[in-house]
Amino acid sequence: MLDIDGVLLDQSFDNLFWGELVPLELSTVQNISIENAKNEIYNTAEKVKGTMPWYELKFWENKYNLDLVNVALNNSAEIAFLPRAEETLKILADLDKRIILMTNCDRRLLNVKASVVPFMKYVDGCVSCVEIGAVKESQDFWGPAFEIFNIDTEKSLFADDNINVVNSAIQAGIFNSFQVLEPTSDGSLINKPNSNFTIKNIGELI
Repeated sequence: MLDIDGVLLDQSFDNLFWGELVPLELSTVQNISIENAKNEIYNTAEKVKGTMPWYELKFWENKYNLDLVNVALNNSAEIAFLPRAEETLKILADLDKRIILMTNCDRRLLNVKASVVPFMKYVDGCVSCVEIGAVKESQDFWGPAFEIFNIDTEKSLFADDNINVVNSAIQAGIFNSFQVLEPTSDGSLINKPNSNFTIKNIGELI
C-alpha cells in the first residue's frame, strides 16, 4: 500500500498548488492582493489541518467560489513522478505484487494528476479519504479501506511521507509502515525521521 503525493508523485506540485496557485486564483476572483490571499488560505488551512475539509476540494471551492480543478489542469505540466517511483512501480508490478494506493487527495484532483502521470496503470486499486469519509490520520479510515480491498495487514507494507499517517497505519495493524523522508525531487522538503522504519524514497523498498 502506498500514498501518492510525496511517495509516487513529487510533492512540489501540491506545495505550488496550495502555496501559490490557489492564492493567486483567490486574489483574482476576490480582487485582493496576493499577500492577503495567501494569508487567507493559510489561516483557513491552519484551522482545518489534518481534517476532512483540509483535503476536500469542495470545501475550498464553496468557501471561496473557486474552480480548483481548472487551476490544476492549467498547471498540470508541473505534475511529475518522483525519482525512482515509476521504476519501482514497474518492478513491483512485474513481481505480481498487489499495489493499492491509499490517499488523502480528493479524487477530482487525483484524476487530474492521473491524466498527466501514468501511475494508475501499475496499480490494482485506489481509494481516497473523501470516498471513505475519514482521513488517513484517523483510525476510522483504515477499517473501511481494509474491507474494500480485503487487506491482510500482517502481509502488507505501507509507505507515506506524513508521519501522522504512518503512525495511524501502525496503530491500525500495518506494522511494516515506512516514513518517506524525501517527498520532493529538488530537496526543498526533507522530513525529519520520526519512525523506526524510514526510507528516502520508495526505490529503497526494492
